[in-house]
Amino acid sequence: MQDKDHVVAGQLAVAGRWLCLVLGAGAFTFIGWKFNVPLAAWLAPVFLIRFFRETPRWTATLAAVPALALASFIQLVGGWDLEPWMVAAVSFLRPVAFLAGLYVDRALHRRLPTGAATLVFPVVSLVVEWPLSLAQFGIGMATASTQMGFPALGQLASITGVWGVGFLAAWTAAVLNLAWERRRHLRDIRSTGIAWAAILLCVLVFGSARVSLARSTAPTVRVGSITVPHQRDYWAWIDQQTPRELVASHAGELAGLEDQLFAQSERAADAGARIIFWSEGNGVIAEDHEAQFMARAAELARRRQVYFAPAVVVLRYGTGLSDNKLVMFAPDGSRSYSYVKTISWYPTGSDGILKVVDSPYGRIGAAICFDMDFPGFIHRLGSLGADIVLVPAYDREKIRPYHTEVGLLRGVENGFSVVRQTNEGTSMAVDGAGRILARQEFFETADRLMLADVPTRRVPTLYAAVGEWFPWAGAALTLGLLAWGIVGRPVARKRR
Repeated sequence: MQDKDHVVAGQLAVAGRWLCLVLGAGAFTFIGWKFNVPLAAWLAPVFLIRFFRETPRWTATLAAVPALALASFIQLVGGWDLEPWMVAAVSFLRPVAFLAGLYVDRALHRRLPTGAATLVFPVVSLVVEWPLSLAQFGIGMATASTQMGFPALGQLASITGVWGVGFLAAWTAAVLNLAWERRRHLRDIRSTGIAWAAILLCVLVFGSARVSLARSTAPTVRVGSITVPHQRDYWAWIDQQTPRELVASHAGELAGLEDQLFAQSERAADAGARIIFWSEGNGVIAEDHEAQFMARAAELARRRQVYFAPAVVVLRYGTGLSDNKLVMFAPDGSRSYSYVKTISWYPTGSDGILKVVDSPYGRIGAAICFDMDFPGFIHRLGSLGADIVLVPAYDREKIRPYHTEVGLLRGVENGFSVVRQTNEGTSMAVDGAGRILARQEFFETADRLMLADVPTRRVPTLYAAVGEWFPWAGAALTLGLLAWGIVGRPVARKRR
């Protein structure tokens, strides 16, 4: 009878391990992109750590690789204009940081004291995810970007950057696993539990206070942001090397689009907007019409006494170069700056320099869409003391509102207000604490003129002052833990 009970217990243990993999991969499906659920980033690692630690043979844990890749494919496919095979390739990249943390945690968690062992998964995941975020896909691939739905927690980004938010979620998963393993000896891990609870409580108290109290005392300025739907995919013309004959055959259509955009800009000025801009590449102009267009834009800024920043794509004949830019005009009609999108799927002639203009409404900066997925790059606007950042954007329906939320976290990090006007997506305006000032859904709104009253002064943050200190600290801690775990002896554990 005892042998039978032992067999049944073994079968239940095996089933429990594989159930943890299924639950972990299932939760991973809801981390970011099409199906973002903020709580999933806290739950997935709980189950995955359990699977990796309880599985006797490391080769069996390799099942997690296709499981997490499949979860990534489900959340990514259709979200980008990529071939399915390309999405499949990216799907194996998406969980690399998770897997790195899980494998190192499996190797070291019994070779370190309990408190130190809980730090292995979060710091290893962090130091792998950080360099990956500098590659083509940016911070949108990181679990740390999924937490805009928890405003109090998200305020930690003002200190650590978004990385601290992801670290805290991962550390929580490790602490919960420790509590499960030591459930019959919880007194032995009391100090670790108290440290985790105290830090989490401090983060939530700080975040709640910042959301409630970190309000600018400066007056507000009304920002008008505009989208006029495109009749066709004009980006496809660039893929075809921008044939002159094709552009010429649609000259009337492009002129009509331009007239609608200027008419909406007039409406924004009539509604009291002192800063006006368009969504990404909303104006589509041929290179031989560019001078005339810029003169018209300067005249509107001068006549209406506004800061006017049309976002346009200039079609250069016979080339795949994407001249995708925002041009800022001052109320006297002068050109304050021109910014070309730096981080793009298309070849770009950007100089990579982010700019601001001093105005009666604070320092006004700009970035374009995907630029906002790169914290280290956008930190330059924080260093420049930007108060308001205008973000023309172009998304796809399936990744709204997530991709907008990813960029809005740059405002929390650096303390500036962000107004993101998105073609085929979610448009939002937030202040320096991430409080939503205005929101508009492209597919649910007929009149796509968004007005937001935005503070004219930023809220100071530690991250804006010092930048990416937290990942560097994580890298140093990772080296220390690795050395400790490799050189040290396994730590004796009491039976559960």
